[in-house]
Amino acid sequence: MFLLALVSVTALVISFIIIRKPFILKGINMSWKSGRFGPAINELTEFDNRTVKTRNTQQWNLDEDYNTHQLSPGAIDKLTALDTTSFLVIKDQKIIFEKYWAPTESTTVLNSFSVAKSIVCTLIGIAIKDKLLRLDDPVARYLPSFAKPVKDKITIEHLLRMTSGLKWIESESSALSHNAEAYYGRSLESLINNLEVRRPPGQVFRYASGNTQILAMLLTKVTKMTLSEYASKKLWSPIGAQQDAFWNLDRPNGLEKAFCCFYATAKDFARIGQLYLNDGRWQDQQIISSEFIDQVLQPSNMPDIWLNKPNDVYGMHWWLAKHAELDFFYARGIRGQYIICNRELNMIIVRMGHRRNPVDRHHGHPPDLFDHINAGLEIITSSPAIAP
Repeated sequence: MFLLALVSVTALVISFIIIRKPFILKGINMSWKSGRFGPAINELTEFDNRTVKTRNTQQWNLDEDYNTHQLSPGAIDKLTALDTTSFLVIKDQKIIFEKYWAPTESTTVLNSFSVAKSIVCTLIGIAIKDKLLRLDDPVARYLPSFAKPVKDKITIEHLLRMTSGLKWIESESSALSHNAEAYYGRSLESLINNLEVRRPPGQVFRYASGNTQILAMLLTKVTKMTLSEYASKKLWSPIGAQQDAFWNLDRPNGLEKAFCCFYATAKDFARIGQLYLNDGRWQDQQIISSEFIDQVLQPSNMPDIWLNKPNDVYGMHWWLAKHAELDFFYARGIRGQYIICNRELNMIIVRMGHRRNPVDRHHGHPPDLFDHINAGLEIITSSPAIAP
């Protein structure tokens, strides 16, 4: 009797939760289909989406040593162990190495997850260059739901630096997190408008995907375009992307899931990195200002509760790392999506795949980041791997 009662109560609780939060059921169904817990890299058609169109496509040049330097067995083993789908190395604006693991091909578009945050940051930089926004603008100037204390103190820079102070549950493992609702739910606007403030803005670094979603809503407001339309016109076409990209939506004709869910090829993702290495220029066009890039790559050094020290590994929607006596900045996604850039070597590494290592709480990076950097250095220098 007790066991039967327990089962009945449990079923009632689960039913109540699903009724209140129906997005959970979609998450369960999609995880069942993919065979993986949580979001997968190939769920483009599971959601409504909008096309980020490209025009005037450009081909990458191939280095004279293209694919002549092969990865060591150790590097291959590390890439394979984490279910890598694509690995690409670009040096001096030329592809020197590329490899794809079946069924992925060079033309396969895959989800970038939080790499999309760095793309949204780039779009903010474009809007600032076009004098549509300023870093010190309060969000309340554009979104009425922020026009109340203390939310009215949150600025665009607070959002970019992840210091907004908003209460957002960032968790892949919790079906009740804000991330789960944003990914599987159908009303991003409602989710954002109902956010509460945890602490005053500008005091503590706390990574929260909701910050990026707010930035996207600002862009839609000031540009009078969808996020995808703006990205197509001001970024994707100007940098000569070879293929259309796609951005998942929360519902038909709804909002782009700006914090994630931008689908493109590895070679087109590399163009974002090259734009930053070019100080914001692409051929004869200044797309974002070099001054904005300098600000993006400056760490906030705000107290980080999770790392228990000032955060010096995050700028404005880009991560910062040191390795092998070199400085790197990079975009990263939760399934091991990386755009890794180094100015000294004029090098870009793009890695796409199904998995990554957990973030190390000592240095704030997934350890496989350094494996990917080592693999890239192998290709361009033939030097042995260096331990992180």
